[in-house]
Amino acid sequence: MAQTFLPGVSGRATFAFVTEMLPQPEVVSRYYLRTLGTLGLSGPGDQQLLGTHGHHRRRLALLSVLAAARDQGRSRDHLLTLFWAEAPESRARHSLDQLLYAVRSSIGDDVFVGVNPVCLNPAVVSTDVGVFMAALEREDPARAITEYRGPFLDGFYLADSAEFERWLEAERTALATRYAAALERLARNAEAAGDSEAAVQWWRKLTDADPLSSRNAASLVRALMRAGDQSAALQFAQRHEAILARELGVSVGPELADLVAALHAESGARSSIALKVPAATITPARARVGDAAEVPDLRDAGRTTLSPPQRSPRGRRLRFALGIPIVLATIAVILTLSRSRSDVTRSQPSGEHSLAVLPFVNVSGAAADLPLVNGLSEELIVVLARVPHVRVIARTSAFAFENSGLNLRRIADSLGVSDVLEGSVERSGQRLHVQVRLIDPGDGVTRWAETYDREFRDVFAVQSDIASGVARALEIQLGAKTLARARRGPTSNVAAYELYLRGNDPSMTRSDSMARAALGYFEQAIVLDHRYAAAYAGLARMQMRVAAGGDTTVSRRERMRLAESAALTAVALDDSLADAHAALSAVRRNNYEFAASEAELKRAVALEPRTARFHEWLVQLYVWMDRPAEALAEARDAVELDPLSPTANAELARALLANGRCDEALAQLTPLRHLQPPLLRASSIATQCYASKGMWPDAIAEATRNAANGGQPAKGVLGFVLARAGRTKEAQQLLQSLLGHSRRRGELAGEIATVYAGLGDKPKAWVWLEQGRDSHTLVLDHLSLALDRLRPDPRVDAFLRQLGLQNR
Repeated sequence: MAQTFLPGVSGRATFAFVTEMLPQPEVVSRYYLRTLGTLGLSGPGDQQLLGTHGHHRRRLALLSVLAAARDQGRSRDHLLTLFWAEAPESRARHSLDQLLYAVRSSIGDDVFVGVNPVCLNPAVVSTDVGVFMAALEREDPARAITEYRGPFLDGFYLADSAEFERWLEAERTALATRYAAALERLARNAEAAGDSEAAVQWWRKLTDADPLSSRNAASLVRALMRAGDQSAALQFAQRHEAILARELGVSVGPELADLVAALHAESGARSSIALKVPAATITPARARVGDAAEVPDLRDAGRTTLSPPQRSPRGRRLRFALGIPIVLATIAVILTLSRSRSDVTRSQPSGEHSLAVLPFVNVSGAAADLPLVNGLSEELIVVLARVPHVRVIARTSAFAFENSGLNLRRIADSLGVSDVLEGSVERSGQRLHVQVRLIDPGDGVTRWAETYDREFRDVFAVQSDIASGVARALEIQLGAKTLARARRGPTSNVAAYELYLRGNDPSMTRSDSMARAALGYFEQAIVLDHRYAAAYAGLARMQMRVAAGGDTTVSRRERMRLAESAALTAVALDDSLADAHAALSAVRRNNYEFAASEAELKRAVALEPRTARFHEWLVQLYVWMDRPAEALAEARDAVELDPLSPTANAELARALLANGRCDEALAQLTPLRHLQPPLLRASSIATQCYASKGMWPDAIAEATRNAANGGQPAKGVLGFVLARAGRTKEAQQLLQSLLGHSRRRGELAGEIATVYAGLGDKPKAWVWLEQGRDSHTLVLDHLSLALDRLRPDPRVDAFLRQLGLQNR
């Protein structure tokens, strides 16, 4: 039978035409591909056609790639990259033709639709991943989870295809995340329907899938409590604590600890679960920063790479499958942002080069090597961004295309760059094998390429050599000072450097338990090198993050004192380190010292003017200080530097809101609605936009979405908009929940004041606002809702002056 495609029409269009014309209800596929769990292809009578042995593996791998792509298909170039990245192009294309022929021989000539891209013919092969995704799209989570029998291609690998392994890990994570979201939706639906038994079942399945999530664990404990099974709730909480201690070396989060305390209070017993104080909380020295006696110098111990706490293989796989990934937009979000970037970015000056450093490939595939590999890419971005007349795209936008399947030309067009640097890193013991090449994406010509085989201790020299090679290829001057700084590196101890990279991974801020783990990494790095300024800056940031998460092992006031000490030490050790000044700025901001915070942040921008996140933080600062025009200018700078960054685009929306341009702000936020995991600030800003326009149903919808993911702090805004919409009873119920939490933890004063303001109880709103001011626990992002509601009371301006926001 001849292959089914339309001459002169793309594979995707052919696929759409064929699927539309086929009588869908009557079509029964001849073959069924199982990808979720054990991989296999079965034919009529459930007879296995292809198994995972021998030469069948690559055929199944190809079918799985096309199954995951669904009607989008995969271009031939992408298939070549996945399976034969290292082979010469002519040989790779020949191998692809042979593989396609082998699959047709096994299944039938009509198994594929289209030539380029290549799609699976749904009339010939149906797939469980296709059914799973279709069920989610039509909002049928119950049907979707019945199809999910295990992780995508569980246990499957291709030993000689590193790019395929990289794609597989990302696809497996994405599908596992969708599965978890479906389970959570079923659980919450059951709770809303008052079906406690079903809610327990769904939450239990979710905790089985992701046993390291304290958020899910707390939800199961609450469900068991509602079902009246306090004994089972306590037993599960104790098991969860043991898992966290074994796998991550951390204790349970404060939310679960509070639930257990409440359970024990009911039974008159004492809780056996308590958050643990870190074993070694380092108090950085303010004065004698060069005194080695302050912190033991274990430099000899650092001659070999220090490993993180050992974790079981099952724990590693679960964390990767349902872990906390850095905030990455879906491809649809990426392309939407890239289409709109011309609205906010300036044209490239004549004679200026523009460069994107794509995330390097982790050849070994080992999760333990990923922080090092990503760190190499990130450090090159920082070094090259210091070069005059080179516009280097920031990390978030460059990393957004990881596993995207887009070719280099499309990536370059989306980012607006003239050159792309890509590479791979393979680590074997203490040896590094690094390959890099600088490419002109317009014609695919390699401008420069090099391979480095070095000891791991020479990692900074490798970074310096790569930066020098790129500069020479672009015919620009790197500068002796920049080159020397890159070669010297931030520390003389490579073990400390590796620990720093682990703590600095963006994913470490996405949960309280991971933040505490990151805190430990920075502390260990400082033990190995007590003069490591960047590690002190990281320690300061993470102390503030742990304090914001409600950690009860150390008071918030003490956490902030430790953060300030660490930030001051970082600046004292290296006044030229932008991160040190940014960390100190954050401390000053939390202390309501806004002028000092602005000065430190401007110093950070002066040192690294092309670091987008510094401009983002200035946006927040200027909005709070009622300087909307400056906020908008900084927001545009951030988006220009990091055009596909969800946070940069959200901060632009914040600046537009501050300038009274709500409709534009909401349009800016639209592409961010599809992010997974959700970006909390996007919903928060949208809520404030709708509130300012008096669109209360929309404000409630956004605030409800935010409260589902943002925990107790987000409930204050929800209570406010419910009250303003006339849903007083619901607002008062939320208020009682916040008051109860505050009695136990001494927090949420600003959130409670916001609900009181929404309810029109101004005296109580002022009591709680003043309490929040005195305890330094106000969330300034939400403060404007309460204060605008309290105007024209003259106390508003006085209150702002007391906070140091004199310009408001």
